[in-house]
Amino acid sequence: MKLSKRESRVVSSAIDQWHEEGVITDDDRSKLKGSYEVASIDWSLIAKYSFWVAILCIVLSVLSVLLDKWLIELIEQIFSAPDIAKSGFFAVVAAGFYLYGVRRKTSAPDKTFSNEALFVLGIISTAISIYFIGQVIETNNLTKLILLASIVYGLLGFWIPSLLVWACALLSLSIWFGIETYQWDESGYFLGMTLPLRFVLFSAILVALGMVTQRKWPQFEDFSITTRAYGLILFFLSLWVVSIFGNYADFAEWGDVSQFSLIHWSVLLLIASLAALYHGIKFDDELNRGFGLIFVFINLYTRFVEYFWEGTHKALFFAVLAASFWFFGTRAEKIYRLGQRPRTIETGSE
Repeated sequence: MKLSKRESRVVSSAIDQWHEEGVITDDDRSKLKGSYEVASIDWSLIAKYSFWVAILCIVLSVLSVLLDKWLIELIEQIFSAPDIAKSGFFAVVAAGFYLYGVRRKTSAPDKTFSNEALFVLGIISTAISIYFIGQVIETNNLTKLILLASIVYGLLGFWIPSLLVWACALLSLSIWFGIETYQWDESGYFLGMTLPLRFVLFSAILVALGMVTQRKWPQFEDFSITTRAYGLILFFLSLWVVSIFGNYADFAEWGDVSQFSLIHWSVLLLIASLAALYHGIKFDDELNRGFGLIFVFINLYTRFVEYFWEGTHKALFFAVLAASFWFFGTRAEKIYRLGQRPRTIETGSE
């Protein structure tokens, strides 16, 4: 079995830990370390970036075609067709990419990156098709088209199935929510909440749906985890922005208040981070544990910069910062080991 250098370090560290704890013998340790070899080149990473570059080259190729004079005239004739024909054309192109990607996924499931690259091209073609649908119905309401794209991506994500397409559905839904609620009141408030605060509630719903789905319908676990991960990213980032700017949509109004007056938002972010960290440790949930730990640090260092950057000698500022990083690094290591301990005990008992 070939492993990348990063994977081999993780496996080797685990084997050494099992040996130190008496879970395996010297012979077992030697056999396990001899069962794999380190690949000199991470071919999976090369494959991933190669397909992204291939997609970029396709886009550049299309642009190069557009620069050719006689082809420009030909394309102008093609695109003089009605908008409904253009929409149908790109819908067929998108369907072709999706169908070919599904077939490749069935016949060559190990070729993950090339399969996902086909789905990316399908996603782009779908977006273009939906754009021309908007031209057909002559709507100036962008949110309707974005919501339609979210529904289409969601259905396609389940049908293929593809977590990448599903993630596009979640992203489109978030964009629709942001634009739709902004259009209700251009002052920046909706039901008394600014955009970041609205996204705190929106993402909390996504996280809750992901957790409920993961528990009740385990067959959709991958989609549930993707939804929950996206929701957690959006939730903590939005709450972090709220902890800095508060519920102020006007920057001039925000500039007239002290940062200390917004400390209750910082406390809310800290409580949410600690709750996620506690849940992650108690139920061995790496997703919650990771986000909770990261945003505990981000929250504390954000407050440190806000309250002590001005009026503190920079040498002292960075010295305290360095000492705090060292302190929290050691504490994080202990917390991580605490989360891993139950699994170690079970392994030892067996």
